[in-house]
Formats: sequence, structure tokens, C-alpha cells
Amino acid sequence: MSCPACFRGAAHDHAEPKGSMETIHGMRTYVAGGSDPARSKSAIIYLPDAFSLKLVNNKLLADEYAAGTGCKVYIPDVVMNGGLEPSLMSKMETLMTPNPSWTITGVLSKISTALILIPSIVPFLLFAHPSKIYPKILSFARAVKADLPPGGKLGAAGFCWGAWPATKLCVETTSTTTPDSDTSASATSSRLIDAQFNGHPSYMVKTPEMVVDAIRKFKVPYSSAVAENDMQFNKAEAEKVEARLREVVGASTGATSGGQGGEGEGEGCTYEFKIYDGCVHGFCVRAPIGKYDDTNESGYERAKRQAVEWFDKYLN
Repeated sequence: MSCPACFRGAAHDHAEPKGSMETIHGMRTYVAGGSDPARSKSAIIYLPDAFSLKLVNNKLLADEYAAGTGCKVYIPDVVMNGGLEPSLMSKMETLMTPNPSWTITGVLSKISTALILIPSIVPFLLFAHPSKIYPKILSFARAVKADLPPGGKLGAAGFCWGAWPATKLCVETTSTTTPDSDTSASATSSRLIDAQFNGHPSYMVKTPEMVVDAIRKFKVPYSSAVAENDMQFNKAEAEKVEARLREVVGASTGATSGGQGGEGEGEGCTYEFKIYDGCVHGFCVRAPIGKYDDTNESGYERAKRQAVEWFDKYLN
């Protein structure tokens, strides 16, 4: 995660969180929904962006997923230091917005803003890669899966920072013992994750095979909402991954624009990469709501539906 857009966006104030903070398997966790087991026996682990539980947007989105699917949704407190402070978003906007004209005052303002950002963002970039906390995420996911009632399934949702571990969880089993065979029968009975969704993923440009493995190994249904103008995983990168998938798992309709999506079902694999025209990194979580950015706000709403429909289809 190295693009400035990872730290830009808007805090949402259109609703209040409906869930609660609890300790789940030894981890501080936001819990949303799941009050009606007759509707769904399944759960979703929501792995957030860099702002984690400090940004209300993540809680509100978890509430929406819970309401739309009936699943219980967990956001574990796994980002370093509990996540970055949401106030950094406005400072990053100030830093990255070009001055209308060159002035000494404008330059000094940029410098002072950068000096405020550096003590928070540089340590995050250096020390907060999700691989450092991944063993705890894996243990948490296995414990949640083990607690599900018979017939319950587990989904993983990841955004920006959280997309990397959400993808990696797709190659894991419910225990530390890995099956000897990758046949669909053994994979279905032992895979940890039953459906995955991610939005504007980070850290995955240099590891396209990670996405291929996540889809291919245990046939986990895999969905991704991709911003066309993302500095990280954008339309071009999604098309590269999708092309590689066509090579190894068979036919696919391809990644297309406008949020319509491309799909593939070769060798029993199910995946989609939906490209959101005009959207930027962060749109799934931090798009301004009711303010000044209709493109990203529309993308936010459509990506939310994409996730809810995907989880409802494969978890319920």
C-alpha cells in the first residue's frame, strides 16, 4: 500500500452504527447482525482498510452487509494501533489537492501538512503490512468457522489493506492439516472460506498468482470491485489476472466496465472482477456520500450491492 489514495476519502455521517463491540476469541471485535438464525447460519469476517474501527464507515458497511444477507458480520481489530486516525484523510486531501497558484503560503501549507502526516503514515507503510498480523487473522477465522452451527458458511470481505488477507484466507483449511489432494470433494469439506469479496485491493499488484491460487485451489467463489482509476489494482491489473485465470481454469467472459462485471466458471471456479468506471481507490468504503462526487458515491452503492448479492448467493 503506497498510493496516497489509501489515506484519502470522507467519513460518513448518514447513519449510526447498529452493532456492538465485543471480545470474540480474545480479539476486540465489532459485531453486526446475526440475530435471526432462521434467516442465516453463516458469518462474514470483514477485514478493513487502514483506518479500521476508528472510521465509522467500516462499521456502517458491516451493518449493511448484515442487514442484506442475514449473516453475522465481524470486524476484528487487527490493523496496527487500531488503525489510522480518520482526521488524516482531510490532511491528505489538502496535501494532494493542487494549489490554484504558486505562493509561499501555499508551499508552506503543503510542507506543514506533510510533516503532520509523516509520523503516522510512514510507520504504517513500514510496519503494518497485513502479513505481519496474518497468523492472528487466520486463527480468528478458524475459530469463527468452528463456532458456526451445522450448515453455516464463512465469508471474507476485505478492503484496501484487508483485501490481501481476505484473499489469502481462500487457500486455507479449517485446521492446520492440509489435505493431500486438491480435488473438489476434499476441498469443499475442508476449505476455510466459502465466499470472498474485496474492494479496491492493495498489495496484490505484485502477486497476481495469489489471486489465481485463491480462486483455483478450493474453488472459493471470488468477487472483486475494482476502481478504474486506482493507482493500485485497477482495470488493467484486473484484466491481467483475469487473463491468467483463463489460461489455468478455462473460459471467462472477461472483465468489463461500468460495474457490469466479468465472470468465469472454468474447472468449477467462480469469479468476477467488476470494473467501476471513473471510480478511485477507496470508493467502496470512503466515497463521499451526499456531497460532491456522484461517480464514486454511485460506485459505493453498486459495490455494496455486489457484495451483498455475492454473499447472499454463496453463503445462504
